[in-house]
Amino acid sequence: MNVKDAIVKAMQEYRQITGLRSYLIQDVDDINSAAERNYFCKCLKTSARALKHCEECTMENYRSALSEKKVSMYSCHAGLVKWSMPIRYGDFHGVIISEGVITKQQVKDSEKWVLYLSERYNVRRDVLLDNYKVIKEMTEEEVNISIKLLKDLVDYYIAMSTHTVQG
Repeated sequence: MNVKDAIVKAMQEYRQITGLRSYLIQDVDDINSAAERNYFCKCLKTSARALKHCEECTMENYRSALSEKKVSMYSCHAGLVKWSMPIRYGDFHGVIISEGVITKQQVKDSEKWVLYLSERYNVRRDVLLDNYKVIKEMTEEEVNISIKLLKDLVDYYIAMSTHTVQG
């Protein structure tokens, strides 16, 4: 298994454990926000304007993660809490971007926030609201634990892929 395969395996295991998707970006050509599988984001991205904002947000956080060389949490243009994790191993360089989550306060304010997004991007409010309600809610502590889990899984699978098993 090569490094990229090990990272993909770690992301699959991470999703099994947390229910959160993530995706790997190795260079700017990999940024394809329209391919993200989160239903809320897919609905929002039926707007060309929202898709453009998403692409810009992803690009900014991809570049930031590579230059800062550390995990960073951020709020995307749609208000979801996401994180970017740079991966450097030998010649391999990339960034894992998480699926967005929301806080308890965002759940309380969902009607108002979805109305704002609906009007800003001209997307049906009822469809956005239905899909907003299924976004995973997490506390800051849970987000930090989740980030640590993803990092540990990536480290584990990379280590296992680069060591020869003696028998």
